[in-house]
Amino acid sequence: MAVLQSKSQSVGVKIDKGTILIGEQLQYDLQVILPAPGYGINFRIPDTIPHFEVIENKNFDSSNNGKYFIVHKKIIFTSFDSGAWHIPSFEVLVEKPNSSQKFMTDSLLVNVGYSPADSTGELRDIKPIMEVTVEDYFWYYVAAAVLGALIIGLLLYWYIRKRKSKPKPLFQSSLSAYEEAMQALQKLPAYNEQDGMIVKNYYSELSDIFRRYYSRKLSRDMMNKTTGDILLYLKDHVDNGELVSTAAAALRSADAVKFARFIPAQGEAQQSLSQVKQVIDLIEKQTKANQ
Repeated sequence: MAVLQSKSQSVGVKIDKGTILIGEQLQYDLQVILPAPGYGINFRIPDTIPHFEVIENKNFDSSNNGKYFIVHKKIIFTSFDSGAWHIPSFEVLVEKPNSSQKFMTDSLLVNVGYSPADSTGELRDIKPIMEVTVEDYFWYYVAAAVLGALIIGLLLYWYIRKRKSKPKPLFQSSLSAYEEAMQALQKLPAYNEQDGMIVKNYYSELSDIFRRYYSRKLSRDMMNKTTGDILLYLKDHVDNGELVSTAAAALRSADAVKFARFIPAQGEAQQSLSQVKQVIDLIEKQTKANQ
């Protein structure tokens, strides 16, 4: 152990072994003896040291033996270069608020070598061949693949079934039921009252406009319901006998034209359109009042 002294202060370094194998660890100990606590220790070790690598740089620890205050630090080195190398001298600065003292540690020689070769020259018995059990994992892979396929199949089945069971929106439209019905009524053209086919198409469209509107309001398909069924739903849906009567007149006129080939008198088509519009307006008004 190399020791440097100044008055009542001393700095010493030592290593736990002077010879190591390549890659073996070496402990480097720094010890500073002070007359009292309150000193600052600045141990200036460089980032790189030729032929050595720092494995661990521990913090300072301190103790008091009753007479002196001892500060201790450990550094773990290793080396991967064979040869005789010196851990160089390092600067140690011992400081107090109004003074400081610089010390230089001594360099320490370390021999780094390979493990010694076997010099006995003895012949050694050849060991018998050991049997190695090779496990065949083929069926494990097959079972895993089948299980994975079953899981994927079940997930696909569940997804498709859920997708099919999900109800589709009734009569998709970017417009509300009321806005859509009003636009459709405005687009109904005037017709030649003497042409039976044109009259039939007109009343058929008029009936479909109301049925589509009412289907959307009820969230139920009313397109293929009879006029009687629609009137029963309407009677339960709205509390207005006049409204039901108005709807009945318009829908029955449409049925008469479509199925009995009835040709209405002049002006009745416009009256039927007004009746359908009136029924829709009343349903819309009552729906908003009940919300």
